[in-house]
Amino acid sequence: MSARVRAFAPATVANLGPGFDVLGAALDGPGDSVTAWRSKKPGVRIVEITGDQGRLPLDSEKNTASVAATHVLEAAIAAGRATPRTGIEISLEKGLPLASGLGSSAASAAAGAKAVALLLGETRKKVLLEAVLRGEHAADGSWHGDNGFASILGGLVLVPSSDPADFVSPISLPVPPGFRLVLVHPDAELETKDARRVLPREIPLSEATRQAAALAALVDALHRGDLVAAGRWMGSDRIAEPRRRALVPGWDEVTAAMKKAGALGWALSGAGPTILALSEDGPAPAKIAKAAERAFRALGVEADASIHAVSPRGAREA
Repeated sequence: MSARVRAFAPATVANLGPGFDVLGAALDGPGDSVTAWRSKKPGVRIVEITGDQGRLPLDSEKNTASVAATHVLEAAIAAGRATPRTGIEISLEKGLPLASGLGSSAASAAAGAKAVALLLGETRKKVLLEAVLRGEHAADGSWHGDNGFASILGGLVLVPSSDPADFVSPISLPVPPGFRLVLVHPDAELETKDARRVLPREIPLSEATRQAAALAALVDALHRGDLVAAGRWMGSDRIAEPRRRALVPGWDEVTAAMKKAGALGWALSGAGPTILALSEDGPAPAKIAKAAERAFRALGVEADASIHAVSPRGAREA
């Protein structure tokens, strides 16, 4: 156990097309950090947030980092690793833009959970996964572990269930050699809760069947290391993306530019507005990134593109 610890959790992308709420990948590069230390007042209290321009709540029951941290503390108390009088204060350093489609709330939850776990000597994976699930629920009112599980575990994960009452451990999927993601983030925000409002409450059986087949084909392509097939199936979402495209200005123009520059496939990153493209390592990712930025700017929208590998490392001590 330590007196003061700092944890980092990486950005993530989710869905990858047909994997709505069930596929997530950790990215190398940016993320959020949480510092935790002991205090005299029982429970978890968030005392400072930086990098958010004052937009995130300091209320410990509403902030994703503190909600996740509280779950870890409660689990540690139940296991005898802490007492009901244990008090913890945390500070959150945002390294990710809000409402960007980069798993910002998930990274905060994962960093909060990991920091308190390090502080208390809590090592159970299930506790950390449950913690980020509850943190994400505090952010948008829905249960989805795709971003949060990837941020905790690292790598590319398949989430069989996000139901806290029917927990199933996520499955790590292989990442083919040369797998690269180009992310282009426009100067715009799209709240996950708003992107979920456009989704249908029911879908036809035929649509569900095609979606299941597309997801299975994407997972098969990843196992075979076939990036071309993976890119093709990435663009086959029939449920979320067709209804969310209208919320992303320039979707048609930007994806067309990505395709022309050599992208193997493209999709919304999570709820958006970030768009991701799949590419093989080499000169292609840089070409795709520049083409996507130009396409956005031609529409009068500033945008920044970045190139990422899937990070095998999830939340960790920093």
